[in-house]
Amino acid sequence: MRIRRAGIRAFRLPLVAPLATAHGSIAERRGFLIGLEDDAGRRGLGEATPLPEFGTEGLVACERALIAGLGRLLERSMEQDPADVFPERAPPRAGAPCARAALESCFEDLAARCTGVSVAARWRRRAGLQGAPADAVAVQALIGGDSPAAVVASATRARERGHQAFKLKLAVSPQRRSLGLDLERVAALRETVGEAPRIRLDANEAWTLAEAEAALGALARFDIDYVEQPVSRTDLESLSRLDRTAPIRVAADESLLGDGLARCLEQRAARILVLKPAALGGVGPSLEIVSRAREQGLRIVWSSLLDGAISRGVALHLAAAVGAPEEIQGLGTGPLLARDLPGGPRIEAGRLACSRSPGLGLEEAGRLAFEDADADARAPAMATELEPPLWLDRPRFLEPRR
Repeated sequence: MRIRRAGIRAFRLPLVAPLATAHGSIAERRGFLIGLEDDAGRRGLGEATPLPEFGTEGLVACERALIAGLGRLLERSMEQDPADVFPERAPPRAGAPCARAALESCFEDLAARCTGVSVAARWRRRAGLQGAPADAVAVQALIGGDSPAAVVASATRARERGHQAFKLKLAVSPQRRSLGLDLERVAALRETVGEAPRIRLDANEAWTLAEAEAALGALARFDIDYVEQPVSRTDLESLSRLDRTAPIRVAADESLLGDGLARCLEQRAARILVLKPAALGGVGPSLEIVSRAREQGLRIVWSSLLDGAISRGVALHLAAAVGAPEEIQGLGTGPLLARDLPGGPRIEAGRLACSRSPGLGLEEAGRLAFEDADADARAPAMATELEPPLWLDRPRFLEPRR
């Protein structure tokens, strides 16, 4: 395999409605579609949609890392398996995790296409597991709404898609440390979805230890599966205490970024880990965490950064490759987008099908990284119910130096 050129293109994905979180409101997602093309015309894809509010790099740093990384890879004009050389050619995961994840996705997608297998099959073998990846993965719905009525409306739509798990952001009001409104919102959610489905909550670091203890005690009556990141990402002592003593299980999310993962595992700060491959630096770092989590008997839930179809597709293939069959993954965020990158699977009966086509199986998006035609004009023929992305530029190309 010899890489002959690379492409990069900026995009914007508006949400159907702004999503309120304790980190702030999210109205749109901006990022970069990148691609690598070999001398046989095969294309590998990656998406970098950073979320600095969560702890990733910003857009400017991400773009710089992508262009520099693609340039280094083209200069090498590799003829080796990308998995053998990628780590030494990538930007550090701590400095630009989304860029690193996108570059690795390109490599893995292209390498899998060269051997005619899905990336899920490739990653399952890489993890040392026997058998085939799962054909489909159950996913939760992310419920929007900063009032009980809005929560009911969002949950009703999610129920129609067949979900059996529902996630709600907490501490989203201007008086975010006031528990009363959150109790009303969670009560409305439980009443809407019924007794059987799982409810998961996410505080996004909003509380002190004392506030978290009070909140978890009050929320326990709603039969909550777990609460993500109830305290600051750096306060692993409080997270560990809640994990041992609270009436609701807690999960680590933001605490896993950067060097926090090693400390979180060392201190056994939480028995549930919410893994976002893009925020962790890609497939390689994610599979390392899976291996260490298995040794400690930890539960893993795969999730995303509210990003586009390619980045979500990477997480979906990882969940199909190494996820627990009984787990409901945090990958049902596509319906929150008014526009999306094309080609991703639709949620059917609360599940996402995992393509068995070579690579990621997202050929439609591959055209958009390289073809300098009017992509929006082709959008009606694409297999998506959403509007196409709002492109911020046309494809830019990089080629090896002669």
